[in-house]
Amino acid sequence: MQILIALLLTAASTMPAPATESPASGQQDCLSNRDIKGRRLSAEKGYFARTSRGWWRNLAACPAYGPNRALITRSLNDRQCRGDIVSVVDPFTRMEFGGCGLGAWQQVTDDEVPPAKGN
Repeated sequence: MQILIALLLTAASTMPAPATESPASGQQDCLSNRDIKGRRLSAEKGYFARTSRGWWRNLAACPAYGPNRALITRSLNDRQCRGDIVSVVDPFTRMEFGGCGLGAWQQVTDDEVPPAKGN
């Protein structure tokens, strides 16, 4: 019984914190994968996600971001949260360039988002 309780406490302590939003700063810890309608990745500006509430930029820098690369996200809770690891890959060869931890999400204006490829 004591082992079960210890396992449950360990599992609870390693779960990501619930999404918290700071209205003053326009930041939050998580974005729901269901809410994400589009993504942009830029070597210079970082990782952006579009939701029904506008564009969000992930505040973590990642040296593996680059042109013609994609992100693979793995999550047990259908959200992209601060601390989650993303893999940066070439979408055609599936060569992996590395992994990076996500930071908090900050809401940005349309002007701050890099243009889509081909624009």
